[in-house]
Amino acid sequence: MQKNLHIFMRRPDGQRSVVGRLLHERQADGTILSYFRYEPGWLADATAFPLDPVNLPLESRVFRRRSRTGLWGVMEDALPDAWGRRLLQARHSMDVSRSNNIELLLLTGWAEPGATGFAESAAMPGHTVVPMDMDRTEQAILASESFEKDADTISLPDFFISGGSSAGGARPKVLARSGTALYLVKFPSINDPAPDIMANLEAFGLSCAREAGIPVPEFFTVRAASGRVALAVRRFDTSGDQGRVHFLSLQSLVDSEEQLGLPYARMAEMVRLVSADPERDIHALFKQMVVNIIICNRDDHLKNFSMLLDPASRGFRLTPAYDLVPNLWQRQHVLSVAGKISDIGRDDLVQEGRRFALSGQRTRRLIDEAATGVAAALAENRQRLARLAADHALCRRLLEQVRENLAAIASRGTTP
Repeated sequence: MQKNLHIFMRRPDGQRSVVGRLLHERQADGTILSYFRYEPGWLADATAFPLDPVNLPLESRVFRRRSRTGLWGVMEDALPDAWGRRLLQARHSMDVSRSNNIELLLLTGWAEPGATGFAESAAMPGHTVVPMDMDRTEQAILASESFEKDADTISLPDFFISGGSSAGGARPKVLARSGTALYLVKFPSINDPAPDIMANLEAFGLSCAREAGIPVPEFFTVRAASGRVALAVRRFDTSGDQGRVHFLSLQSLVDSEEQLGLPYARMAEMVRLVSADPERDIHALFKQMVVNIIICNRDDHLKNFSMLLDPASRGFRLTPAYDLVPNLWQRQHVLSVAGKISDIGRDDLVQEGRRFALSGQRTRRLIDEAATGVAAALAENRQRLARLAADHALCRRLLEQVRENLAAIASRGTTP
């Protein structure tokens, strides 16, 4: 029997509209056959935009897909992560592991972060997120830790249950407010090697990108009285209190279930195709690739790169960089450079630059700008990194590897 999934959009001005409808039916082989079409009212709206300009262009036709989930990538972007599923389970007092992806979207209601909403009828989903006040970070850290240890007996504060269900990553997090600004606050997990490592390493990674001239959101660390450290990252998908800006991941645009070894240049093709300012975005993407290689950010999968709607042009732009976390526990990169997912050097980056359709001179300049940024961030974060290296052998080895990578990739004169 066919079922409906209505898809909604929260606009930057806070208005909410019906975008389209998905008809889906499970097949005998376990796959789901889906049909999607945009609503006539959305197509007639002069300010409308496509959910996905590559795979779901704004056209008056029926799109068909048969897959394991029955969803297009832009819809899967709104799915809850591992942490979000635990929150949904707590909110609805049910075992969400038995739910398929479409059922999870219906439980989620409005994606958070994100601008899309989902319901079985044309009535708007009613779920409203209540952000945490930033001054309750200490309470939130302790609550998330207790919840990770025993989710069945711990009652989380309302601000956990109401939001953050579809934010990327598996670590505890919550949506928070400081003044009029909204942030995603990431907490230490009981599975982290130490409570002060992950937030500090991600702050260093974001510093590297910022110093390299790559756009990044505002960010800062919060040290609680317990000694645990959280990272607050300002959301780039918000516009005012209720307004949201639509974004979609590069995984959605590339539309590939198999990512391991996929070249970075495949993302560049998509960015060049849909960006309202392709040259600037291609340069930022290339530098982010170089930074990832130098700092050992090996969790460089396609959901960690996204495009954000530019409301003025109704085109898309590469989002600020996010989830830049140096690590040694993952041995290989997810995406490839010159066909390699490990032991990547300057020559490999130059070769990948050709796949980006960059000139040799431009490629070398972007590599040096990225390397100079990492060197500057190492100097800027010297005290923070020295404390981590002194307290944790893992961080000490990581920083040694970062400096080795920098020396191998940078041209003479960029290393500290």
